[in-house]
Amino acid sequence: MRNIGLDVARSVAILMVLISHSRIYFVQYVDLQWISFNGFLGVELFFVLSGFLIGRIIINSIVEKPSIANLLTFYKRRWYRTLPLYFLMVFILFLLGKQFHWTNLFFLQNFNEVGISFFPVSWSLSVEEWFYLTVPFILLVIFAFIKVKNKGLLFIIITTLLLLLFNAIRAYEVIVNNPTWDYGVRKQIYLRLDSILTGVLVAGINVYFKKFYDSIKASYLYLISISGLFVCVYYYVFELDAGKEIINSSFFGRSLLFSFVSLFFGLLIAALEKTDFSNYKFTKLVTFLSVTSYAVYLVHHELFMYASRFNDRSVLWSWFLLALTLILSYIISFVLHKYFEKPIMDLRDKKLLKNKSSKNLEHSV
Repeated sequence: MRNIGLDVARSVAILMVLISHSRIYFVQYVDLQWISFNGFLGVELFFVLSGFLIGRIIINSIVEKPSIANLLTFYKRRWYRTLPLYFLMVFILFLLGKQFHWTNLFFLQNFNEVGISFFPVSWSLSVEEWFYLTVPFILLVIFAFIKVKNKGLLFIIITTLLLLLFNAIRAYEVIVNNPTWDYGVRKQIYLRLDSILTGVLVAGINVYFKKFYDSIKASYLYLISISGLFVCVYYYVFELDAGKEIINSSFFGRSLLFSFVSLFFGLLIAALEKTDFSNYKFTKLVTFLSVTSYAVYLVHHELFMYASRFNDRSVLWSWFLLALTLILSYIISFVLHKYFEKPIMDLRDKKLLKNKSSKNLEHSV
């Protein structure tokens, strides 16, 4: 059974990404760089949500029952979900004549600016795929060799220490090598794993400290998270000059800003997960936006970039192109979801899922 609150989070994330990228149609008329905060926050929300969803799977299949077989099953589940559509898009872009780079086959494009230009939005998938490969393996090794009665406490400690480690690595990178905010920090795999890990930590609290988790009112979580995110957006837009040059010299903007955004999104996801949306009329729309979000994320940017070549007439024409490409993005994504993604997911469930409860646990992640 789907949790509508988590669908809301995913829907908000994809809409924010679309809003950010839509500014490409209007750059010749007005400076909309400040709108880029939507793309920044949208991807961060995807990261934390992904961590929250797979965190419960990691706990049940790897932490509680550590084995190589369970780890391999986890990998297979993730690859069934993420790889087929990704490689289909890579193949299509290759056929369309885009400058292909081999790094896109192994999710190494984040280390190469030429490679990442082939499929720009894929940088976030690289972060996720390498998280799947590394962090669950680390947890498997720890829980396979360390036998304790209170696995929950150990899980929280290990997750927190990993969070601090990744934050320390990012801070060190900023101080020593002075990277740019976007390509140098935001899109570097080894500097971004903490965002997903934040979601895993929240999932761990939900599973192992359920009474404490349930005792926190959603209203308090909404207040803290939304207020905190508002401050982060204000800082990004005004203090960091809407993502322009100032941000490339800011220590806070290139290090701790990511940490705070992840933290506040973790609290927001907990609030949404707690909220009962069953009586709201928009649930079908939210579910549609949620289930098509992965395909829309992969498809829309290429359509936007292509259509922008013809954006040379008027503001009204720009709005028309935006509306047209949004509609096309969702039509294509719906077809891909129904006739490509869903059949593959059904095949995965048939082959790998042993019981219905584990399917519900994954929430189509």
